[in-house]
Amino acid sequence: MHLAPRTELYESDSSFVLRTADDEHFALSLGCDEFDELAAALSSNTPPESDRPRAALSALIAAGHVSVDDSVEAISVEGSGRLASALTGLLTRTGSSLLPPGESTRSIAVSDDEAETLTPGGHISCFRDGNLSVIVPDGVQLTDVRARRAASSLHRRRIEDGYAPVPHGRRLSSPVHPMSVASAEFVAAQVMAEMFFPTTAPHRVTAIDLRTLRLSCHPVLPMPEPPR
Repeated sequence: MHLAPRTELYESDSSFVLRTADDEHFALSLGCDEFDELAAALSSNTPPESDRPRAALSALIAAGHVSVDDSVEAISVEGSGRLASALTGLLTRTGSSLLPPGESTRSIAVSDDEAETLTPGGHISCFRDGNLSVIVPDGVQLTDVRARRAASSLHRRRIEDGYAPVPHGRRLSSPVHPMSVASAEFVAAQVMAEMFFPTTAPHRVTAIDLRTLRLSCHPVLPMPEPPR
């Protein structure tokens, strides 16, 4: 257990005081010995034996002023490429427990390319659709996302008469992959945020423009069952 960031318990002229992270101040009805017992409980992760320190600790935890240390969730990153490398490095630097695929409690499937290259079964998925990187949160079906995006982008894939490429004709294409090192780091941060702070709005995915790194949210309603 430990106090939440920017939270303090201290002795004032009149009483012991709680200063919250929002700079609000509240008096604590504790004597000196009771305050010392509460402080010892916070440093040792042992509940206080006395009634008032134990009640104060329960109230602080319930209000979010004290954080309880939970066991670290084991995560696996499935995929290869720049995004997988950036995400693995970011999770490692933040102290997350990384395990091989199949041995973790949560999995993240990522790819620098289309959804077809993803490893199936990830709780969170991230794939590239053109110049967009799409983060699919837990609870949204990847098949629904692919179907909806294919339907909405169908008109953009049509080529007017006279503009279709000639078979075996001259062609010059960019050798640069849309997922740059910088964009991979940015997308990895958004994927990690989705892991630890899940999207509250249901049926929404996050799209990141790999050229400008701008984020946008898009609704993805489940595809209806085909008529019988």
